[in-house]
Amino acid sequence: MEAQLKQHPGDVELMVSLGKAYLDAGRYDDAVKIYEDALAQDYENFSAHFGLGLALYKKGDLRGAVFEFDQATRVAPDRFEGWYNLGVAYADLMRWQEAADAFAKAVAAGRSAGLGGEVLKPAYLGLAAAYRKLGKPDQAAAVLQQALETCGDDPEIMYLLAENLSLAGRPKDAIPYLYKVLQKDRGNVAAASLLADIYVGQGLPDRALREIDRALAAAGSPQARANLLLKKASIIKPSDPQKAAELLQEASRLDPRLWQAHYDLGVSWLKAGDPDRALRSFQRAYSVKPDEPKILVGLAAAYFQKQDYKQAYRYAQLAATGGEGQVKGEALLVAGKSAYKLGRFGEARALLLKAADILPDRADAWLWLGLASYAMQDYKTAISALERSVQLEPTPVAKLNLGAAYLAVKRFSDAEQILTQVVMEDPENAEAWYNLGWALKALARDAEAQRAWKRALELGYEPARSLIK
Repeated sequence: MEAQLKQHPGDVELMVSLGKAYLDAGRYDDAVKIYEDALAQDYENFSAHFGLGLALYKKGDLRGAVFEFDQATRVAPDRFEGWYNLGVAYADLMRWQEAADAFAKAVAAGRSAGLGGEVLKPAYLGLAAAYRKLGKPDQAAAVLQQALETCGDDPEIMYLLAENLSLAGRPKDAIPYLYKVLQKDRGNVAAASLLADIYVGQGLPDRALREIDRALAAAGSPQARANLLLKKASIIKPSDPQKAAELLQEASRLDPRLWQAHYDLGVSWLKAGDPDRALRSFQRAYSVKPDEPKILVGLAAAYFQKQDYKQAYRYAQLAATGGEGQVKGEALLVAGKSAYKLGRFGEARALLLKAADILPDRADAWLWLGLASYAMQDYKTAISALERSVQLEPTPVAKLNLGAAYLAVKRFSDAEQILTQVVMEDPENAEAWYNLGWALKALARDAEAQRAWKRALELGYEPARSLIK
């Protein structure tokens, strides 16, 4: 074909055909050049614009591809492939509104041309995905319902329709589509899992478990069984954490690369107070997915529980760098706690301020911020943080430290009130009795102070000895 073009150097049809041959051979630079040469001869040539767009896309030049596909749609606005590939390129650039517009025009052009469902399906899926990215699952669902009319009872479309209906707050409307998917493939992991989630959301966990068990009975591969066991464990965990742990162990045995099973098992061991087992589970998850921030937080938490604060700090910082939202907040919290334990109080306070900002309803974030601020003698911040912690979760530890902060700023009545609550709730708390003694002393209630210090000494708190008369 190259020889033919030398004999007919201005033949646009030959240029386009040679460009196609270059594309098929993976010679994208040559394809770009020949298509540009063709357009220099005939800028209204749809095939040259379209071929140039494909070549640029294959080279990774998405902006160039968008330009050429856009030009193709201007030359031939009724051609499905121009609009569809424009939508794909916009989606790769995460320009979701423009992608949605292009996919919608692709669907319209394809329907007008009488194209079959197998050709139109990718455009419907692209349009639905773009609407979902735009936070419009209701519009995505409407597109997918139209796709079913064109493509028939396609399991992929039916599942995505159910998923978007659920996201749009219409889970009951999603259920019939999920059963249709499961009638075609009883072991379908995604459909069975979403159906189970819907039943759990409706307050029907037992029915959810029965659906998972039906899917397990039909699941063909170890990987599918592992994912279904992972889902079953998540449903059982609130009522039977031990059984959930057993299911997770079986899931991780069936599919050692299912990092979520290792991760969830690690979380279970952490809650059970077994950091060694937790660490081993998180390390297995890490070996599969080393960049997952949730796993890094798990490693940090396990090391913190093992009192290896340097390692805890290291993994928490890695997690904070890559994490977002609550995961980032958890990472900052462990990093701040670790820095506090390492005696780096200023750094701890800075990290914990960020953690509390992301996790405003976490009592432990405010508690550790209070501790770090107290250590820096920033009593104003300490009191504010500890008061918030007590408000969220009035534990003896939070109240004890709030009492100490009140003492530091000479708010003796407040200190006496909160510390009295502590010793009433936890009569064996020697430090609370000791601090209560100081509050009572400052309020000129010397006899009561002596009794408080004597009680602290009886409980083994030696600093009280020198205060007893």
